[in-house]
Amino acid sequence: MAEPTWTPAFACPECGSTLVAPVMAGAPTGSLICHSCDTEVARREGILRFLSSTRLAEIEPALAQYRRVREQDGYRQHGAAYYQALPQVDRGDPQHAVWRIRQESFHHLCSRVLRRLGRRPLRVLDLGAGNGWLSHRLTLLGHACVALDWLDDLDDGLGAARHYPTTFIRLQADFDQLPVVAGQFDVVIFNASLHYSANPSATLRYADEALVDGGALVVMDSPVFDSDADGCRMLAERQHGFTERIGRPVQWGVGYLTVEALKRAASEAGLILRRIPSRGGPGWAFKRWIAGRKLQRQPASFGIWSFAGRAT
Repeated sequence: MAEPTWTPAFACPECGSTLVAPVMAGAPTGSLICHSCDTEVARREGILRFLSSTRLAEIEPALAQYRRVREQDGYRQHGAAYYQALPQVDRGDPQHAVWRIRQESFHHLCSRVLRRLGRRPLRVLDLGAGNGWLSHRLTLLGHACVALDWLDDLDDGLGAARHYPTTFIRLQADFDQLPVVAGQFDVVIFNASLHYSANPSATLRYADEALVDGGALVVMDSPVFDSDADGCRMLAERQHGFTERIGRPVQWGVGYLTVEALKRAASEAGLILRRIPSRGGPGWAFKRWIAGRKLQRQPASFGIWSFAGRAT
């Protein structure tokens, strides 16, 4: 693979100092080291491993549940053509409806968020990158991407980058402890991932620190509700379904977002919030009405929430 067009400065996960790439026999080793506390960050299978063994052991039960559910839901594929086509999938794909929304959100991201920034190439931090489809697509458009996730799996994690002709930096890390020096990215995108945070408002504040002045913070395709009541009903339904499927309830983060919480987070950060809904193609409104009647609650909304431009 070719080298990335841009590499950010990385921060030590232990002390916050800037990491450096040691050189042996005149060439970089691939790992990173902190001269302040001697912490070393290894690079294995092309992924910089910022999670300590202790942290990995702590999150492994959640990862095991996540892998099992994703396998059952049909997300773990094996052919390069599938990954390279994302966010487009065949109509027979078990997650066709989900990817139809992702496809629309990607269009909105490019045409109504990234274009507004007025510069190119953009330096993009893709949080909750999963199989890397978004970093791949944005790299094809000429942007410099850094993909971050817990999961490094070959078919549903950062390891799936083996399927792409593009090259982007991959980090196995927490998005509540971003291992990058502040103020480097034009765009930080929570890629269908902010609802996995235990404290979304705090997570947004951490992410905002990674942005350059005038950069954009984007929440894309997390489930959003007008009220906590509807979000809680959705979570209860999911927990019941998980118990039937894998024998136990599953909880990853808060599980959903609310309009009010997003507005409050924007106000606290001094940012202007814009909403760009993704409606899932023809018949979306009718299908949403039917779903609401059946579920007896408001269905989740998806799309883009863009935090940008310091409010004055």
